[in-house]
Amino acid sequence: MHSAQLLIVDDEKDLLQGLKRMLAREFQHLDIHTRHDPAAALALVREKPLDLVLLDIQMPEIHGLELLKKMNSIDKNLTVIMMTGYGSIEVAVQAMKSGAYDFITKPFDKTILFRAVGKGLEHNHLLRENIKLRERICEKEPFANFVGQSAPMQRLYHGIRTTARTDYTVLILGESGTGKELTARAIHSLSKRRDNPLLMVNCPAIPEHLLESELFGHRKGAFTGAHRDQPGLFVEADKGTLCLDEIGDIPVAIQTKLLRVLQEQEIKPLDSSKTRSVDVRIIASTNRNLEEKIKDHSFREDLFYRLNVVSLQTPTLAEIREDIPLLIDHFTRQVCCELELPENFRSYQGSTPENHAASYYYQQ
Repeated sequence: MHSAQLLIVDDEKDLLQGLKRMLAREFQHLDIHTRHDPAAALALVREKPLDLVLLDIQMPEIHGLELLKKMNSIDKNLTVIMMTGYGSIEVAVQAMKSGAYDFITKPFDKTILFRAVGKGLEHNHLLRENIKLRERICEKEPFANFVGQSAPMQRLYHGIRTTARTDYTVLILGESGTGKELTARAIHSLSKRRDNPLLMVNCPAIPEHLLESELFGHRKGAFTGAHRDQPGLFVEADKGTLCLDEIGDIPVAIQTKLLRVLQEQEIKPLDSSKTRSVDVRIIASTNRNLEEKIKDHSFREDLFYRLNVVSLQTPTLAEIREDIPLLIDHFTRQVCCELELPENFRSYQGSTPENHAASYYYQQ
């Protein structure tokens, strides 16, 4: 059986040893660590996943509530029970607001202590299991719209998972219709930025004279029609991800400004003399051969290398021939759903399901 990890932090060494003996007799599968030095306690929190912490409030070097905040900054899901010989409603409320799970007073009543520790361990177990469950769900959801089990698709799935663990700039290469946008969304959904914005920009769809303003923002009066300040997509995507679709089609002048953002992590809005720092992950995609565009001087080589920190290639249909039956079934289901056709409509004989759906549609 897995031993639960308990840390007791108190400046009184005798109390630490007494608590350790008492709890070891009651909880046989408890691995108990003691620390009288706050710095050593924080080091253990960084080093080892803990199930429960008993933390004294009144300590000479640092107040327990301050140490609690430091522990929570290391592990926001840490379960902590505060201990004090100066029990009061005010201190209890303050401890709970600071992130404590429970609050017990000295001298300890064994029954109350054992109950608090038991409930704290149970709370931590449920909390950790819930986190694992959410992580498993999050891992599956980003791939819900992908279809294919072939070796090239498995390589793509592996690449997405691996890339999502980093914060590197990503360049997604592939023909039109091979799932570059789905790939970008999956990377963001699996990354540490998933709770922050994901903004998708179809670069060729925005007129050249407006693209710079859309990306970097502008000041009021920067151009005709600029009636107010506009922050721009980089600011809106701060702490999140900005996906630049068809990056190979952006003008060279904007490529230069984009290069500066990647190098300096700051933007300068149109008609502004001030720069602004941004924290944005860039995912770029294209169906163009950027190396060929570099040769004809329509794409900057230095920008290419800044974007191509990590690259993923979405496979073509020819490369995933074995997935074609799965794709047929997937798109046929979509057609039947859109046309409100019954599921068994797909199994009619005599022609393909798509032809049946189209025939049914045009007869209505």
